[in-house]
Amino acid sequence: MTETPVHTITRIADNNQHARFCALVEPHVEAIGRFVHALTRNREEARDIVGDVLLRAFEKLDTLKNEQASASWLFSIARNIVYERKRRQKFWGIFNETKVTERTSDAALPDVSADVALLHEAIAKLPKAQREAITLFEIAGLSLEEIRQIQGGTVSGVKSRVTRAREQLKKRLTNDE
Repeated sequence: MTETPVHTITRIADNNQHARFCALVEPHVEAIGRFVHALTRNREEARDIVGDVLLRAFEKLDTLKNEQASASWLFSIARNIVYERKRRQKFWGIFNETKVTERTSDAALPDVSADVALLHEAIAKLPKAQREAITLFEIAGLSLEEIRQIQGGTVSGVKSRVTRAREQLKKRLTNDE
């Protein structure tokens, strides 16, 4: 039997803390994984980040004030870790094009990969707030209220960001074809 990331982290905790952590986190682990994968576009990096999210959430469990907001709390942690890593990547090693071309791909079929690549390119061109909102809504499956808790502002503001992002994506994807 394989352990889930949640169980690995909580193995050392007392039973009450373990049960509370599992109850708060387990329903959201897959959605967080999808969200992080959409932001990083790298399955292994996403798995690594999800582990970091769970560890940080476990370490900061006592700072969670409202257990009803556990989803937005976890997605905020995930977003912060992704952006921390992106900032730090500026200082990492030198890009080697030959190593990149030799790397095997875990991608899907070529036609699906091309469509997904076009979609990711179009999403990457969106403003940061719209990019986050559309990713949280469409890929991670969060509600508008949960996205509002993560991004701040109002629910109508989140709706506007999602709508604008969809319009921009539609424009970019239909013009490129």
